[in-house]
Amino acid sequence: QTQAAPASAPVVLGPALTPPTIGVVDMQKVVVESQAGKSIQAQLETEARKIRDQLSKLGEDLKAQDNELKRQRPILQPDAFNEKQQDLQRKDANAQQIQQERQEAFAKAQNDARNVVFDNVLDIVRQIAAERKIGLVLQRQGVLSIADKNMDITDDVIARLNTKLPSVTVTVAAPGQTGQQSAAPQAAPA
Repeated sequence: QTQAAPASAPVVLGPALTPPTIGVVDMQKVVVESQAGKSIQAQLETEARKIRDQLSKLGEDLKAQDNELKRQRPILQPDAFNEKQQDLQRKDANAQQIQQERQEAFAKAQNDARNVVFDNVLDIVRQIAAERKIGLVLQRQGVLSIADKNMDITDDVIARLNTKLPSVTVTVAAPGQTGQQSAAPQAAPA
């Protein structure tokens, strides 16, 4: 018994699709080479050094107090020693909390500053894409190979970002002041 082959549905062709124009941006290069990225990095290095120095001094003070308490142990009454030891433990716990707060404030400031750059880069990429009729812009980190170097718009993005956003002010919140604005763009002079 033979069966007839099922009739295939007619193929409906729409208008031919034109391939999109593709652009590529190296975000890491933008962050490293742009004036705003360089200003952020320099400020972050300064802030990290300040935090490191502050925490180091705090640690040294606690160690000195601990050494002093150990030295005084033979001459202190047990109640007085226990009270001083508990006080030192509270100071140590407080120091650990300060360290955590400083690290969190630093990370927030870093993220806020980079977000200012990324928001501006996104605007610039949209402008370039509209001007050049680019239909798709990809991050360079996700692209294995670029056959046409004209697809890479990174240098144009950096040039425009340098004009639009020459620097970003990074502000690491002081201890106990988390939640404040951590980065502010510095607009180019008009």
